[in-house]
Amino acid sequence: MGNGLTFVINPDNQAASVDLFFRALEDIRRLLRDVDYAMHRERTGRRWVITGLHASSPTITVNPLLADDETITTIATGIRTITIGTDQPPQYFTEQALNDLVRMRRLFRGQDRARSIAVSVDNQEPATIREDIHQKATRILTASYWNLGTIEGRLEAINVHGAPTFTIWDRVSRAPVRCSFPGEADWKVRVKELLERRVFVRGKVRYFVNGVPRSITAIEYMWDATPDPNLPKAEFGSIPDKEAARDPVEFLRAIRGPQKE
Repeated sequence: MGNGLTFVINPDNQAASVDLFFRALEDIRRLLRDVDYAMHRERTGRRWVITGLHASSPTITVNPLLADDETITTIATGIRTITIGTDQPPQYFTEQALNDLVRMRRLFRGQDRARSIAVSVDNQEPATIREDIHQKATRILTASYWNLGTIEGRLEAINVHGAPTFTIWDRVSRAPVRCSFPGEADWKVRVKELLERRVFVRGKVRYFVNGVPRSITAIEYMWDATPDPNLPKAEFGSIPDKEAARDPVEFLRAIRGPQKE
């Protein structure tokens, strides 16, 4: 395992205030959590530990509790890509992770503010987060498009605090997609009933410029897409009967079971 992921908070004044230090630490924690979740799908959040803490310009080195160089490198590389400037989201940098970077602009405002935050791995050339980080992260978020469509995936991570949302894992891109659903009681019951099941969600699907879905709003409907174990399954080398050959559409409908219109 390497030396970890290091964040150097360079204050705008001679010394960093306690308030700046804790605000930066909270923003770092949020970013680690959201990228980590996109990579490993662990809803409870994996534990990160501080393995180095130094004064002057406060320097924080963190590592996942379980040795994982891939996650460390992914986060550092993603931050570097965004700070250089791009329309493409780095791998595992979801809409939530990009919004985390947008929120970091608060660290560069007010009396106790940072001048920059350097992010590095194993003393390599650092990426530098500056006041324009919100513009660079927003550039990726706005370089997107939307279509009415349907996403299929496993429903996880329900959040009913504030505007209710849940997350599904798109079966095609394998990316987490946050879905905003109405706050009515029947919707909450329905979403909880489908927790950890495969679902279809139809609504306004917003995509990153690379075609990876990032969120769904204005949901029209949602239904359980869990395969029925009682339906017949074709075996390798099997040949459909005459009915299948005569009308393949009706044959497939019969095999798949009732479908929502």
